[in-house]
Amino acid sequence: MPTIDDVTAIPLRRELDERFANAQKWIDSREYCLVRVKAGEQTGWGECWGPVAGNRELVEEYVAPRLRGRDPTNVEQIHDDLVFELRSSYHSYVPASVVGGVDIALWDLRGKLRGESVASLLGGRRRDSVRAYATGHFFRDVDSFDALRAAVVEEARGHVKAGFTALKNKIGLARHTPWGREEDIELVRAIREAVGDDVTLLTDANHAYDAADARWVGRRLADLDVRFFEEPIPPEGIDQYARLNDALDVSLAAGECWAFEGEFRRAVEAGAVDYLQPDVTSAGGITSTDRVASLARSANLQAFPHVFGSAVALAASLQVLATLPGEPLLEFDRTPNPIREDLAVEPITNDRDRVPIPDRPGIGIEVDEDILAEFRVD
Repeated sequence: MPTIDDVTAIPLRRELDERFANAQKWIDSREYCLVRVKAGEQTGWGECWGPVAGNRELVEEYVAPRLRGRDPTNVEQIHDDLVFELRSSYHSYVPASVVGGVDIALWDLRGKLRGESVASLLGGRRRDSVRAYATGHFFRDVDSFDALRAAVVEEARGHVKAGFTALKNKIGLARHTPWGREEDIELVRAIREAVGDDVTLLTDANHAYDAADARWVGRRLADLDVRFFEEPIPPEGIDQYARLNDALDVSLAAGECWAFEGEFRRAVEAGAVDYLQPDVTSAGGITSTDRVASLARSANLQAFPHVFGSAVALAASLQVLATLPGEPLLEFDRTPNPIREDLAVEPITNDRDRVPIPDRPGIGIEVDEDILAEFRVD
Protein backbone atom coordinates (compact mmCIF):
# COMPACT_ATOMS: atom_id res chain seq x y z
CA MET A 1 0.00 0.00 0.00
CA PRO A 2 1.52 3.38 -1.00
CA THR A 3 1.90 5.99 1.71
CA ILE A 4 0.81 9.63 1.56
CA ASP A 5 3.42 11.66 -0.28
CA ASP A 6 1.66 14.96 -0.98
CA VAL A 7 -1.05 17.11 0.62
CA THR A 8 -1.98 20.33 -1.19
CA ALA A 9 -4.55 23.07 -0.64
CA ILE A 10 -6.06 24.42 -3.86
CA PRO A 11 -7.94 27.74 -3.66
CA LEU A 12 -10.83 28.31 -6.09
CA ARG A 13 -12.93 31.42 -6.65
CA ARG A 14 -15.42 32.73 -9.18
CA GLU A 15 -17.28 36.05 -9.04
CA LEU A 16 -21.04 35.92 -9.60
CA ASP A 17 -22.99 38.11 -12.00
CA GLU A 18 -25.57 38.98 -9.32
CA ARG A 19 -25.28 38.80 -5.56
CA PHE A 20 -27.83 37.21 -3.24
CA ALA A 21 -28.16 36.91 0.52
CA ASN A 22 -29.31 34.85 3.45
CA ALA A 23 -29.54 36.16 7.01
CA GLN A 24 -25.79 35.65 7.48
CA LYS A 25 -24.35 37.58 4.56
CA TRP A 26 -24.48 38.79 0.98
CA ILE A 27 -22.89 36.33 -1.43
CA ASP A 28 -21.17 37.81 -4.49
CA SER A 29 -18.74 34.97 -5.26
CA ARG A 30 -18.25 31.25 -4.74
CA GLU A 31 -14.99 30.42 -2.99
CA TYR A 32 -13.60 27.05 -1.90
CA CYS A 33 -10.43 25.53 -0.54
CA LEU A 34 -10.02 22.04 -1.98
CA VAL A 35 -7.62 19.49 -0.51
CA ARG A 36 -5.69 17.09 -2.75
CA VAL A 37 -3.98 14.10 -1.14
CA LYS A 38 -1.75 11.83 -3.22
CA ALA A 39 -0.44 8.36 -2.52
CA GLY A 40 1.49 6.78 -5.34
CA GLU A 41 -0.56 7.11 -8.52
CA GLN A 42 -3.87 7.79 -6.78
CA THR A 43 -5.41 11.12 -5.79
CA GLY A 44 -8.12 11.91 -3.27
CA TRP A 45 -10.13 15.14 -3.25
CA GLY A 46 -11.65 16.95 -0.29
CA GLU A 47 -13.21 20.33 0.45
CA CYS A 48 -13.00 22.65 3.44
CA TRP A 49 -15.91 24.78 4.60
CA GLY A 50 -15.46 28.53 4.45
CA PRO A 51 -12.98 30.94 2.92
CA VAL A 52 -9.61 30.02 1.51
CA ALA A 53 -7.72 32.16 4.04
CA GLY A 54 -6.83 30.10 7.08
CA ASN A 55 -7.84 26.77 5.57
CA ARG A 56 -5.07 26.92 2.98
CA GLU A 57 -2.33 27.77 5.47
CA LEU A 58 -3.37 25.15 8.00
CA VAL A 59 -3.58 22.39 5.39
CA GLU A 60 -0.20 23.11 3.84
CA GLU A 61 1.82 24.28 6.84
CA TYR A 62 0.32 22.25 9.70
CA VAL A 63 -1.43 19.18 8.31
CA ALA A 64 0.72 18.22 5.33
CA PRO A 65 3.94 17.54 7.30
CA ARG A 66 1.97 15.33 9.72
CA LEU A 67 0.40 13.22 6.98
CA ARG A 68 3.35 12.49 4.73
CA GLY A 69 4.42 8.87 5.02
CA ARG A 70 1.22 7.69 6.71
CA ASP A 71 -1.05 4.91 5.50
CA PRO A 72 -3.90 6.67 3.63
CA THR A 73 -6.37 3.90 4.46
CA ASN A 74 -6.19 4.62 8.21
CA VAL A 75 -8.70 7.41 7.72
CA GLU A 76 -10.46 7.42 11.09
CA GLN A 77 -7.17 7.14 12.95
CA ILE A 78 -5.80 10.14 11.07
CA HIS A 79 -9.06 12.05 11.71
CA ASP A 80 -8.83 11.48 15.46
CA ASP A 81 -5.10 12.25 15.56
CA LEU A 82 -5.68 15.54 13.73
CA VAL A 83 -8.48 16.56 16.11
CA PHE A 84 -6.25 15.80 19.11
CA GLU A 85 -3.21 17.63 17.73
CA LEU A 86 -5.16 20.67 16.55
CA ARG A 87 -6.91 20.97 19.91
CA SER A 88 -3.56 20.77 21.64
CA SER A 89 -2.27 23.57 19.41
CA TYR A 90 -5.30 25.90 19.40
CA HIS A 91 -6.91 25.05 22.80
CA SER A 92 -10.15 27.03 22.44
CA TYR A 93 -11.27 25.47 19.17
CA VAL A 94 -10.48 22.84 16.57
CA PRO A 95 -10.60 24.08 12.93
CA ALA A 96 -13.20 21.53 11.86
CA SER A 97 -13.23 22.78 8.27
CA VAL A 98 -9.59 21.72 7.86
CA VAL A 99 -10.24 18.32 9.43
CA GLY A 100 -13.25 17.96 7.12
CA GLY A 101 -11.38 18.79 3.93
CA VAL A 102 -8.55 16.39 4.72
CA ASP A 103 -10.90 13.63 5.89
CA ILE A 104 -13.01 13.77 2.71
CA ALA A 105 -9.86 13.57 0.58
CA LEU A 106 -8.63 10.55 2.54
CA TRP A 107 -11.95 8.70 2.19
CA ASP A 108 -11.88 9.43 -1.55
CA LEU A 109 -8.29 8.18 -1.75
CA ARG A 110 -9.04 5.09 0.34
CA GLY A 111 -11.93 4.16 -1.91
CA LYS A 112 -9.84 4.57 -5.05
CA LEU A 113 -6.98 2.51 -3.62
CA ARG A 114 -9.40 -0.30 -2.78
CA GLY A 115 -11.61 0.04 -5.84
CA GLU A 116 -14.72 0.69 -3.75
CA SER A 117 -17.12 3.56 -3.28
CA VAL A 118 -17.13 5.40 0.03
CA ALA A 119 -20.71 4.19 0.54
CA SER A 120 -19.45 0.62 0.33
CA LEU A 121 -16.67 1.37 2.82
CA LEU A 122 -19.25 2.88 5.20
CA GLY A 123 -21.31 -0.31 5.20
CA GLY A 124 -23.10 -0.43 1.87
CA ARG A 125 -25.67 1.42 -0.22
CA ARG A 126 -29.32 1.45 0.75
CA ARG A 127 -30.34 3.38 -2.38
CA ASP A 128 -29.13 4.32 -5.86
CA SER A 129 -30.73 7.78 -5.83
CA VAL A 130 -32.10 10.18 -3.25
CA ARG A 131 -34.99 12.62 -3.14
CA ALA A 132 -33.69 16.18 -3.35
CA TYR A 133 -35.07 19.47 -2.14
CA ALA A 134 -34.27 22.60 -4.10
CA THR A 135 -32.41 25.08 -1.91
CA GLY A 136 -32.74 28.65 -3.13
CA HIS A 137 -35.19 31.51 -2.67
CA PHE A 138 -32.50 33.77 -1.23
CA PHE A 139 -32.83 37.53 -0.75
CA ARG A 140 -32.31 39.65 -3.85
CA ASP A 141 -30.96 43.13 -4.51
CA VAL A 142 -34.39 44.76 -4.96
CA ASP A 143 -35.99 48.00 -3.81
CA SER A 144 -39.29 46.69 -2.49
CA PHE A 145 -40.69 43.73 -0.64
CA ASP A 146 -43.21 43.20 -3.42
CA ALA A 147 -40.35 42.74 -5.88
CA LEU A 148 -38.60 40.27 -3.59
CA ARG A 149 -41.78 38.26 -3.03
CA ALA A 150 -42.47 38.13 -6.77
CA ALA A 151 -38.93 36.92 -7.50
CA VAL A 152 -39.02 34.24 -4.82
CA VAL A 153 -42.43 32.98 -5.94
CA GLU A 154 -41.31 32.84 -9.56
CA GLU A 155 -38.25 30.83 -8.55
CA ALA A 156 -40.35 28.41 -6.49
CA ARG A 157 -42.74 27.82 -9.37
CA GLY A 158 -39.77 27.15 -11.63
CA HIS A 159 -38.38 24.49 -9.28
CA VAL A 160 -41.75 22.75 -9.07
CA LYS A 161 -42.07 22.87 -12.85
CA ALA A 162 -38.63 21.26 -13.06
CA GLY A 163 -39.96 18.36 -10.98
CA PHE A 164 -38.92 19.18 -7.42
CA THR A 165 -41.45 18.16 -4.78
CA ALA A 166 -39.65 19.87 -1.88
CA LEU A 167 -38.26 23.41 -1.55
CA LYS A 168 -36.27 25.34 1.04
CA ASN A 169 -36.42 29.12 1.33
CA LYS A 170 -34.60 31.75 3.39
CA ILE A 171 -36.00 34.06 6.05
CA GLY A 172 -34.46 36.50 8.53
CA LEU A 173 -34.89 39.60 6.39
CA ALA A 174 -34.27 42.06 9.22
CA ARG A 175 -30.55 41.27 9.15
CA HIS A 176 -30.09 43.06 5.82
CA THR A 177 -33.31 44.85 4.90
CA PRO A 178 -35.95 47.22 6.34
CA TRP A 179 -38.39 44.29 6.49
CA GLY A 180 -38.92 41.97 9.44
CA ARG A 181 -40.59 38.87 10.76
CA GLU A 182 -43.99 39.67 9.27
CA GLU A 183 -42.47 39.80 5.80
CA ASP A 184 -40.56 36.57 6.56
CA ILE A 185 -43.86 34.80 7.12
CA GLU A 186 -45.36 36.48 4.07
CA LEU A 187 -42.57 35.01 1.91
CA VAL A 188 -43.34 31.51 3.14
CA ARG A 189 -47.09 32.05 2.74
CA ALA A 190 -46.61 33.32 -0.82
CA ILE A 191 -44.57 30.25 -1.74
CA ARG A 192 -47.15 27.91 -0.18
CA GLU A 193 -49.99 29.56 -2.08
CA ALA A 194 -47.99 29.43 -5.33
CA VAL A 195 -46.93 25.77 -5.19
CA GLY A 196 -49.86 24.20 -3.35
CA ASP A 197 -50.20 21.89 -0.37
CA ASP A 198 -48.55 18.83 -1.93
CA VAL A 199 -45.07 20.39 -2.06
CA THR A 200 -42.88 19.97 1.02
CA LEU A 201 -41.67 23.32 2.37
CA LEU A 202 -38.58 23.79 4.54
CA THR A 203 -37.54 27.18 5.94
CA ASP A 204 -34.07 28.33 7.00
CA ALA A 205 -33.40 31.39 9.18
CA ASN A 206 -29.58 31.02 9.33
CA HIS A 207 -29.74 31.78 13.11
CA ALA A 208 -31.22 35.24 12.56
CA TYR A 209 -33.63 35.43 15.50
CA ASP A 210 -33.64 35.85 19.23
CA ALA A 211 -35.75 33.39 21.22
CA ALA A 212 -38.93 35.49 21.24
CA ASP A 213 -38.97 36.15 17.50
CA ALA A 214 -38.08 32.53 16.76
CA ARG A 215 -41.08 31.39 18.80
CA TRP A 216 -43.38 33.89 17.04
CA VAL A 217 -42.14 32.83 13.59
CA GLY A 218 -42.16 29.12 14.39
CA ARG A 219 -45.82 29.14 15.44
CA ARG A 220 -46.81 30.67 12.13
CA LEU A 221 -44.63 28.30 10.12
CA ALA A 222 -46.51 25.40 11.70
CA ASP A 223 -49.75 26.87 10.38
CA LEU A 224 -48.21 26.85 6.88
CA ASP A 225 -47.30 23.14 7.17
CA VAL A 226 -43.53 23.72 7.06
CA ARG A 227 -41.74 20.41 7.63
CA PHE A 228 -38.81 21.92 9.52
CA PHE A 229 -37.61 25.29 10.76
CA GLU A 230 -33.85 25.37 10.28
CA GLU A 231 -31.42 27.24 12.52
CA PRO A 232 -33.86 29.72 14.07
CA ILE A 233 -31.35 30.89 16.71
CA PRO A 234 -27.55 30.98 17.12
CA PRO A 235 -26.03 27.49 17.19
CA GLU A 236 -24.31 27.75 20.58
CA GLY A 237 -27.64 28.05 22.44
CA ILE A 238 -28.37 24.33 22.67
CA ASP A 239 -30.51 24.63 25.83
CA GLN A 240 -32.46 27.46 24.19
CA TYR A 241 -33.00 25.22 21.16
CA ALA A 242 -34.43 22.56 23.47
CA ARG A 243 -36.90 24.99 25.07
CA LEU A 244 -37.93 26.26 21.64
CA ASN A 245 -38.32 22.73 20.30
CA ASP A 246 -40.65 21.92 23.20
CA ALA A 247 -42.71 25.08 22.63
CA LEU A 248 -43.32 24.69 18.87
CA ASP A 249 -45.35 22.35 16.72
CA VAL A 250 -42.97 22.81 13.76
CA SER A 251 -39.87 20.59 13.99
CA LEU A 252 -36.48 22.24 14.41
CA ALA A 253 -33.41 21.36 12.37
CA ALA A 254 -29.80 22.41 12.86
CA GLY A 255 -26.23 21.24 12.59
CA GLU A 256 -24.39 23.03 9.80
CA CYS A 257 -22.60 25.11 12.47
CA TRP A 258 -21.93 22.17 14.82
CA ALA A 259 -18.82 20.02 14.54
CA PHE A 260 -17.73 16.58 15.68
CA GLU A 261 -19.82 13.96 17.42
CA GLY A 262 -19.60 15.49 20.90
CA GLU A 263 -21.37 18.71 19.97
CA PHE A 264 -24.14 16.83 18.20
CA ARG A 265 -24.44 14.48 21.18
CA ARG A 266 -25.08 17.44 23.49
CA ALA A 267 -27.83 18.61 21.12
CA VAL A 268 -29.40 15.16 21.03
CA GLU A 269 -29.30 14.73 24.81
CA ALA A 270 -30.90 18.16 25.28
CA GLY A 271 -33.72 17.38 22.83
CA ALA A 272 -32.65 20.44 20.83
CA VAL A 273 -33.80 19.37 17.35
CA ASP A 274 -35.70 16.70 15.45
CA TYR A 275 -33.40 16.79 12.42
CA LEU A 276 -29.60 16.74 12.58
CA GLN A 277 -27.78 18.46 9.70
CA PRO A 278 -24.04 17.73 9.74
CA ASP A 279 -22.12 19.11 6.77
CA VAL A 280 -19.21 16.94 5.61
CA THR A 281 -17.07 20.05 5.07
CA SER A 282 -17.71 21.69 8.44
CA ALA A 283 -18.65 18.88 10.85
CA GLY A 284 -15.29 17.16 10.54
CA GLY A 285 -15.54 15.24 7.28
CA ILE A 286 -17.15 11.97 6.29
CA THR A 287 -15.87 10.34 9.47
CA SER A 288 -17.70 12.77 11.75
CA THR A 289 -20.80 12.88 9.55
CA ASP A 290 -21.09 9.10 9.61
CA ARG A 291 -20.70 9.13 13.40
CA VAL A 292 -23.44 11.76 13.70
CA ALA A 293 -25.67 9.65 11.47
CA SER A 294 -25.15 6.70 13.81
CA LEU A 295 -25.91 8.95 16.78
CA ALA A 296 -29.13 10.11 15.11
CA ARG A 297 -30.14 6.52 14.44
CA SER A 298 -29.59 5.55 18.08
CA ALA A 299 -31.79 8.49 19.19
CA ASN A 300 -34.54 7.76 16.64
CA LEU A 301 -33.83 11.04 14.83
CA GLN A 302 -33.27 11.74 11.17
CA ALA A 303 -29.98 13.00 9.76
CA PHE A 304 -30.35 15.21 6.70
CA PRO A 305 -26.80 16.37 5.82
CA HIS A 306 -26.40 20.06 5.01
CA VAL A 307 -24.83 20.66 1.57
CA PHE A 308 -23.79 24.00 0.13
CA GLY A 309 -20.46 23.42 -1.58
CA SER A 310 -18.73 22.48 -4.79
CA ALA A 311 -19.05 19.22 -6.69
CA VAL A 312 -16.63 17.62 -4.20
CA ALA A 313 -18.84 18.35 -1.17
CA LEU A 314 -21.94 17.27 -3.09
CA ALA A 315 -20.38 13.97 -4.16
CA ALA A 316 -19.11 13.22 -0.65
CA SER A 317 -22.53 13.99 0.84
CA LEU A 318 -24.22 11.66 -1.61
CA GLN A 319 -21.99 8.79 -0.50
CA VAL A 320 -23.15 9.29 3.09
CA LEU A 321 -26.78 9.68 2.02
CA ALA A 322 -26.55 6.36 0.19
CA THR A 323 -26.07 4.62 3.54
CA LEU A 324 -28.70 6.34 5.72
CA PRO A 325 -31.84 4.48 6.82
CA GLY A 326 -35.32 5.84 6.31
CA GLU A 327 -36.07 8.42 3.66
CA PRO A 328 -33.32 11.06 3.80
CA LEU A 329 -33.39 14.23 1.74
CA LEU A 330 -30.52 15.75 -0.22
CA GLU A 331 -30.05 19.49 -0.02
CA PHE A 332 -29.62 20.41 -3.70
CA ASP A 333 -28.38 23.97 -4.05
CA ARG A 334 -29.92 25.70 -7.06
CA THR A 335 -28.20 29.09 -6.69
CA PRO A 336 -25.68 30.18 -9.35
CA ASN A 337 -22.43 28.28 -8.90
CA PRO A 338 -20.17 27.59 -11.88
CA ILE A 339 -17.67 25.73 -9.68
CA ARG A 340 -20.34 23.27 -8.55
CA GLU A 341 -21.67 22.86 -12.06
CA ASP A 342 -18.38 22.49 -13.98
CA LEU A 343 -15.75 21.04 -11.64
CA ALA A 344 -16.65 17.37 -12.11
CA VAL A 345 -15.98 15.71 -15.46
CA GLU A 346 -19.47 14.19 -15.17
CA PRO A 347 -21.58 16.77 -13.28
CA ILE A 348 -24.06 15.56 -10.67
CA THR A 349 -27.53 16.42 -11.97
CA ASN A 350 -31.11 15.75 -10.98
CA ASP A 351 -33.87 13.80 -12.68
CA ARG A 352 -36.85 15.80 -11.47
CA ASP A 353 -36.74 15.37 -7.67
CA ARG A 354 -34.21 12.50 -7.66
CA VAL A 355 -30.43 12.72 -7.78
CA PRO A 356 -28.48 9.58 -8.76
CA ILE A 357 -25.69 8.55 -6.37
CA PRO A 358 -22.41 7.73 -8.18
CA ASP A 359 -21.27 4.14 -7.68
CA ARG A 360 -17.60 4.51 -8.56
CA PRO A 361 -14.48 4.26 -6.37
CA GLY A 362 -14.07 6.96 -3.75
CA ILE A 363 -16.62 9.75 -3.70
CA GLY A 364 -17.50 8.88 -7.28
CA ILE A 365 -16.40 11.89 -9.32
CA GLU A 366 -13.37 12.88 -11.36
CA VAL A 367 -12.18 16.48 -11.06
CA ASP A 368 -11.73 18.25 -14.40
CA GLU A 369 -8.15 19.52 -14.26
CA ASP A 370 -8.76 22.16 -16.95
CA ILE A 371 -11.69 23.62 -15.01
CA LEU A 372 -9.66 23.41 -11.82
CA ALA A 373 -6.95 25.54 -13.43
CA GLU A 374 -9.54 28.03 -14.68
CA PHE A 375 -11.02 28.59 -11.21
CA ARG A 376 -7.72 28.46 -9.30
CA VAL A 377 -6.73 31.80 -7.76
CA ASP A 378 -3.21 31.29 -6.41
